[in-house]
Amino acid sequence: MINGSRLRESLQSFSSIRVFSMKSNEIIGTITAGDFRDLKNLEHLALDSNSDLDNEFFKSIGELTSLKNLSASTCKINGTLPSADWFKLKKLEELDLSQNLFVGSLPSSFLNMTSLRKLELSENQFSGQLDSNIASLTSLEYFGFTENQFEVPLSFTPFANLSNLKFIYGEGNKVILDLQPSMQTWIPKFQLQVLNLPSTTENDSLPLPRFLLHQRNLTRLDLSSCRLEGVFPNWLFENNTKLTELLVRNCSFTGVLRLPSHPLTNMRRIDVSDNNITGQIPNNNISSILPNLQFLNLSRNLIQGSIPIEFGKMSLMDTLDLSDNLLSGEIPKNISGAGSLLKYLKLSQNELDGPIFPSLKYLEELYLDDNSLYGSIPSNFFNSSLQRLDLSYNNLVGKLSSAIGNLSNLKTLSLSNNNLEGSIPTKLVELEYLSYLDLSNINLTGYVPSFVNGSVNYIHLSNNKLSGLSKRLFSETSFLVMVDLGYNEITGSIQHMIQDLAYTRLNILILKGNRFTGHLPEQLCQLEDLSILDLSYNNFFGPIPNCLGKMPFVNDDPDSYEGVVRMKNSSWFDQIPNIKEKANFTTKKRSYTYTASILAYMSGIDLSKNKLNGSIPYELGNLTRLRALNLSHNDLIGQIPTTFSNLVQVESLDLSFNMSSGQIPHQLNQLNSLAVFSVAHNNLSGDTPEQKGQFITFDESSYEGNSLLCGPPLLKSCHPYAQSPTISANDEDNDSPIDMLAFGVSFVVAYTSVLLVIVATLYINPYWRRAWFSYMEFIFLTCYYFMQDSWRKFSNSRNII
Repeated sequence: MINGSRLRESLQSFSSIRVFSMKSNEIIGTITAGDFRDLKNLEHLALDSNSDLDNEFFKSIGELTSLKNLSASTCKINGTLPSADWFKLKKLEELDLSQNLFVGSLPSSFLNMTSLRKLELSENQFSGQLDSNIASLTSLEYFGFTENQFEVPLSFTPFANLSNLKFIYGEGNKVILDLQPSMQTWIPKFQLQVLNLPSTTENDSLPLPRFLLHQRNLTRLDLSSCRLEGVFPNWLFENNTKLTELLVRNCSFTGVLRLPSHPLTNMRRIDVSDNNITGQIPNNNISSILPNLQFLNLSRNLIQGSIPIEFGKMSLMDTLDLSDNLLSGEIPKNISGAGSLLKYLKLSQNELDGPIFPSLKYLEELYLDDNSLYGSIPSNFFNSSLQRLDLSYNNLVGKLSSAIGNLSNLKTLSLSNNNLEGSIPTKLVELEYLSYLDLSNINLTGYVPSFVNGSVNYIHLSNNKLSGLSKRLFSETSFLVMVDLGYNEITGSIQHMIQDLAYTRLNILILKGNRFTGHLPEQLCQLEDLSILDLSYNNFFGPIPNCLGKMPFVNDDPDSYEGVVRMKNSSWFDQIPNIKEKANFTTKKRSYTYTASILAYMSGIDLSKNKLNGSIPYELGNLTRLRALNLSHNDLIGQIPTTFSNLVQVESLDLSFNMSSGQIPHQLNQLNSLAVFSVAHNNLSGDTPEQKGQFITFDESSYEGNSLLCGPPLLKSCHPYAQSPTISANDEDNDSPIDMLAFGVSFVVAYTSVLLVIVATLYINPYWRRAWFSYMEFIFLTCYYFMQDSWRKFSNSRNII
């Protein structure tokens, strides 16, 4: 702990001191550079990790004219760097202000420090364009400004006269196009060793900086994401024989990748991914030109042809990524054979065919998904060091061998969308480190095994032929993110499974398309971390639990969809690489596959296509974060809860094909996020909600099948007899509940039909004809005598009067 006022007093007795360190202290009060003015010989001052230091310190910095090294990193200093007498620090050689909270541009006085060799400004929030301030630092050799908001001119003209400049580290800033393109032709005085500038740009494409043509000493060049245009600069290989790393990921380069004429013995890493490179991979001499290459990433390009067998000769290669290209043919059998140190191989999303190569050797991660590979999985796969294996979306056949449980280091496994068969091996789901399992759509049969002894966080078993559940599926110490058992043939109740899931922190539960039956258990409401619940297309019956309305249905841990999960029996979190969780969920009457960050914002309940009955719980209106609610195709009765007007984020609300009655709550037209709405085929009555807001967009199909509903957009009026002075007689007729023209036509048709039927019957059957005429004769005579008697009585009564 250092008191500012006492510091000034004590420093007076150390006037000859050259080195002074105040690292990791707690400062009481304020200290300034002027407090050190009596130290006439002070050359090195270290103030790192003093969280109470503020920018007041720098206002008198010009008084420390003897200073050679000043370090004030990780002090949480905020605000702008004061415009002090920086230009007086003629002896300053090293300045470190990294990992603070500085904002704004460098002060105008930040110049003419002609002895400054190293300037470190990384991890602040400095902004503005690098200009004359930097140009005046003529002795500068090292300039670090990563993770700021500087604007770096593409031509590098501010650095033109810095003849000693060797190292530039500027990751995370913005590269801008110069206003004077002619400056692209200048010849630099410096020879860089490191140019590390992976940055963002507002331009779709920028010209490659021409000063690079004059560089001969580069060892590391990183221009990733700068969106540079033009043909890939193969001359960089020719000009810079000392290169160890070339990283130009996510630029806009086109053309063909060509190797230099001479070996690059120092080259260790090449990343040309996410460009528009065409042609084939050089396959004649790549192992001799790049004999010590350890990392090669050519993914997400347009490269064609086969994979060179030369890769099998590159004994130091440990990472090879050729995914997302147009490669074809078979995978070379020697690609990870004897003499190979390959640990990471990714060939996903190509057009490769043939069997899987037989040798794994030291491979830890293998991604062969989205190809046309065929045959069975080689048996030696199950006795290797594999940690991550993805063979999904191929044409693999054969049974899922229990030997797969021998992969003791396995962490992620995806075999989905193949033609495999058999049951799920118990040894597989009990692997100690297995966290991600995707065996969907591969014709699996049998029971879902118990995961009690495993550590799986993501379970995908949909689109198989699984028929039952183990009695105990999960342990209370599991930290599940996803369980997807959709579209199988599983029968019985889910009571025991939901009890097992109660303490697992599950986010997504998908059981749709099975043959589950029974009541929805109340224990569902204990799954407080659920954001998506899909029980559709089953045989559940009984009421919907009211307590579902007390659940938040929101994901508070979106990182879990990016592979960040808690370890079993531990408070530690682990990052599972290459995990982008996905879930298929039906909303807005369409099925969507949500992935990773988008999935984190989705929440929904789908109980459709069951046999649920009873009233719709009004408590569901408390789910204010819900985006989709589907209760359609059930036997629900009663009124639609008015509380549904609280579902302010709901985008899809489907209550169709039930037996709901009463009026539609008019408050629903306050749901401004609603894109799909349906109450069709119920027993609803009264008028439809007023057409405003989102309800203007809903047509008749949203209300059809409710004979007692009226009002727009339905054609049926709620006031058929109401008259208006502006309505004509024809309009009144049209509004009448009976169409007189239709009535007249139907009456004539019906009368004529009956008459014709009688005539035809009498003509065909003589017995009925005689009976008919005898009956008619009897009726006529009866009527005649009745009328005669009536007339006689009438006449007599008149004579009496």
